[in-house]
Amino acid sequence: MDKFLCPIDFSAYSLNAVEYAAKILQIRKGSMTLIHIFSEKEFLHAVEGEQSEFDDLKQHAKEKLTGLADEIENEYGFECDFVLSIGEVNNSISQYALKNGFDLIVMGTQGNGYNRKTIIGSRTLRTVQNASIPVLTVPLDADFKNWNSVVYASDYSEQDKITMQKLVSFIYPFRSRIRFVHVSHSNNVMSEKSYEKFKTELSSFLGYEKISYYLKEYKKDISSGIEEFVNEQQGDVLVLLKRKRNIFEKLIGSSVSTEITYLSTHALLIYHEKE
Repeated sequence: MDKFLCPIDFSAYSLNAVEYAAKILQIRKGSMTLIHIFSEKEFLHAVEGEQSEFDDLKQHAKEKLTGLADEIENEYGFECDFVLSIGEVNNSISQYALKNGFDLIVMGTQGNGYNRKTIIGSRTLRTVQNASIPVLTVPLDADFKNWNSVVYASDYSEQDKITMQKLVSFIYPFRSRIRFVHVSHSNNVMSEKSYEKFKTELSSFLGYEKISYYLKEYKKDISSGIEEFVNEQQGDVLVLLKRKRNIFEKLIGSSVSTEITYLSTHALLIYHEKE
């Protein structure tokens, strides 16, 4: 049974992410916890005035969370609870997830501090950086129907084998077709021999028939190549393994702008390399 942690600040982004997560849990089966975090700044501002100000703030959030959790349970038929916390958003989320045995963090790509110049907001990005469990980021326009086509953009590393094993286990109820792709520039193309060896080893290791393998060469930047590929394959979700100085950093780094339109309408599932 899955345990999903969904940060909620009541923005349209976070509410859409909760709905997206709920639709996944209808298929995967499990439970959801909503987490609302008061920043230390909000807390200090409230207590500098009257204690009742913070009490009122907390009570208001509790009432909204209670209503949302009840609505989710009634509509989707699984257990949903909530927690209120105080602290830095990115640290509180990742720490709470680790301490309480959650399997996945699902959160909006943006929050109340929406920035039009970035695809993924700073709070979400820092949560991804700090988390030790997978994070699913959901943009406002994403609507979960099914994951028929899952694109895994790979460096073709040994860590990919373990991550793919986890991915296959997670998407198995959806019967998804996985498009496993290595995108590179012309001066860094993986040799055909290495590609065939890796493909054979991975296929044998996974034992999952619905995987297609691709080597793609793009003269433009890697992020544009990945976007072109997932659009060609009608990918429902893009999966990345976060490692130092790899595809993730190229695609989600500070230089990425809203030109990568795919990520403004589709979810991104990020796994983390184990140290």
